[in-house]
Amino acid sequence: MRSFGRAIKKGRIETFQTKVASYPDGTEIGLWVRALVGASDGPRVALLGVQHGDEYSGMEIINRVMDSLDPSAVNGSVVAVPVSNPIAFNAAARVTPPSIGYENLNMNRVWPGNPEGLLMERIVAQVWENVVMGSDAVLDLHEGGKAFMARYIHARGTEETNRKVGDVNRRLCRLFGQGVPILGGVRTRSHMMGSLSVQAGLQGIPCVGPELGGGGRLWEPLVELGVQGVRNILIGLDMVQGEPVGQDAEQHVAQESTWPKTSMGGVMYNTCELGAVVEKGERLGVLKDSAGRVVEEVRAPYRSVIFDTRFQPTVYPGDWTFHCGKIG
Repeated sequence: MRSFGRAIKKGRIETFQTKVASYPDGTEIGLWVRALVGASDGPRVALLGVQHGDEYSGMEIINRVMDSLDPSAVNGSVVAVPVSNPIAFNAAARVTPPSIGYENLNMNRVWPGNPEGLLMERIVAQVWENVVMGSDAVLDLHEGGKAFMARYIHARGTEETNRKVGDVNRRLCRLFGQGVPILGGVRTRSHMMGSLSVQAGLQGIPCVGPELGGGGRLWEPLVELGVQGVRNILIGLDMVQGEPVGQDAEQHVAQESTWPKTSMGGVMYNTCELGAVVEKGERLGVLKDSAGRVVEEVRAPYRSVIFDTRFQPTVYPGDWTFHCGKIG
């Protein structure tokens, strides 16, 4: 297998850094790549973490998975980028800071990138060519960032991606298992068409995105959940031996979702739990002003499974509050 111009032989695992851009002073902007080629042939799986720079679980999940793999016992190959967006990561910011580059682009809105485009588009183009293309499945690991806590798997797409990879995406989500709810659907909003899951799907490459954690820190139970989920998928693809965990746990599936928004600013007090199933009209949170007075209530728009809850309590009018996945 080759990745970023480097050849990895069978039965080997290598960790290396590759230059993808440079700062104005000539200092390299690099990505750490972890690539494993098993002793036997099999699928190629790509693992990406930290597209958003304040989402840390993906990095930790990827490194633990890669550390656990013995190349001599793997069928196929795994290519992993623990931190896909080093610029945002080093700034502890969701997207490229305004001080870097001409536009502060969201990495997960510009796939498949452009090798002659803006800074983030150029980095994306290299990851697309060297990691995503040629893979049989992509796991794009996310979380809630500083403001939210998340626990679900997104497999967004379009009618075209559903025809091409929908069945495989649904299987990957079920293999991940462990009762983690799923967001599917084929009505991706226009501003999301540049997301990795959509663009990979248009190329016939299955891609799902576990969302586990948030609050600007690592949560051990959710990291462990992610590690086991990735291993479950590798087991299900016959790449490694073992018994998958949590395959019998019920997974709620939502074909659409929404975020109720506040009409006022204030401090949000959660009254629902991550992963809870709530009925239409049920209260999700209470918004108070800084004098402690209730100014607004947030309620479920329909029977929902809660994908994200608020971690950072301060909100502005129109901010996202709770991520509600519509279920029957």
